[in-house]
Amino acid sequence: MPNAALIISGNNSISDYNSAAAMITPLFSVKQDADFVYIEIKVTHIKAQNVELRADGDIFMFSLPPYYLRLHFSGNLVDDDRASASFDLGTKSLAVKFPKENPGEEFSDLDLMTKLLARVGEKVQNDTAGGSSTSEVKKKVLIEELGLDHDPDGQDMEEGLTDVQRNYLSELEDAENFDWQITQELPSVEEQTLLSAKYGFNLQYSGFLRQTAEMGNDINDLDDPEGSTIESRSKERIEKENGKFDPDYYLSDWLENEDIPQLIDFKPHILRSISQSLQDRATDAMAKIEFTELEKKRMMDLPRRTYIIDSMISLKSVYLGLIPLLFGYCYDVRTTLDDHTSESAWTIGKLAPNISCLDSSFTSVLQVMIACTRRSLAYPLYRNWELSQKCWDDVYCLLRGGKRAVLKALLVVNHLFAFHDVYYVYSKIVVEDYCAWIQIAR
Repeated sequence: MPNAALIISGNNSISDYNSAAAMITPLFSVKQDADFVYIEIKVTHIKAQNVELRADGDIFMFSLPPYYLRLHFSGNLVDDDRASASFDLGTKSLAVKFPKENPGEEFSDLDLMTKLLARVGEKVQNDTAGGSSTSEVKKKVLIEELGLDHDPDGQDMEEGLTDVQRNYLSELEDAENFDWQITQELPSVEEQTLLSAKYGFNLQYSGFLRQTAEMGNDINDLDDPEGSTIESRSKERIEKENGKFDPDYYLSDWLENEDIPQLIDFKPHILRSISQSLQDRATDAMAKIEFTELEKKRMMDLPRRTYIIDSMISLKSVYLGLIPLLFGYCYDVRTTLDDHTSESAWTIGKLAPNISCLDSSFTSVLQVMIACTRRSLAYPLYRNWELSQKCWDDVYCLLRGGKRAVLKALLVVNHLFAFHDVYYVYSKIVVEDYCAWIQIAR
């Protein structure tokens, strides 16, 4: 699909799935005019390199793990420069357009979703005004054998073949008769309700973690994030932390790790800038922070949104959710000596309970500090109590620097997540919103 590749493209094959059970059939609708077929597909979010769209004759295929959609039309489509696709952030839908092979041809039954989803050779029930009828999606003839008449003497056509050759022919026949196409079923209303866990910034997201479940999301600690609740996430987080803490590892870092004293003594650049700016200023003054051209560009790329936080409890929860992001950032800056690595997104996400466990149950700063400290002693490379306390000093320094200092840190965190093949989802559901919201927060 040449034109669409400018907007969404990918190298993943449609068959690249671990199992058919992992696939989800998205909600969709189909319309047409004289020249084109228009398909609207509901997906929570799109990452360009994970998407594949294809039209092959009367078959349309869409793949965005874990979503998969295959539609059979009554006429043929053409995959050429006229095809296009675009994603609408407002409606969370992908609009796809493919031209018809024969302009003016009327495609039938575009409102019969079960028939569109049917596999080749599968019979489906059609409900019409005059009653119901059964139809079958026709299977194309791939190979037609000509001139093979029945042997009049009744001789076996396999006579003279070895056992290995006979087994191969038998397996080939089984493979030809096997239905390789995946059964597709639209989710029921009950299933959609059960899979509507709310999480992320101000609990306004759902469905995003489903996409990364099969893509190696090592940050996620929840067994079923889309079926979780605020209470279950908090409980599961504590259980996982208790099981992950390794006393031998902790003692080894405390007694033998020669790197930790250097990390504790290190002074990150951003903290040096804040300290210098606060010298000889009033105790309630904010640090004088200037943004680089790169930081200004990253701010311009942030979404323009209006945040409606409808209660003081929700507002407090949003403020508390900021602290784990700053703690993870300060830990990573200090342990990498101001030089972020390919593991920085994992480190920050793993230390932040509102990312790794989507936990938003905290009601006090103390609870947040306990959770982050527990995680810093159970998950990352360096597990040391004094190092963790030093990171909390860094968080205080960032907050003392004011919203501009905090925004500088958040822009770095967002960049680390946004350009990761798997962890980008946390930019969309948590960090990106904090980058935009902190600019208007009091």
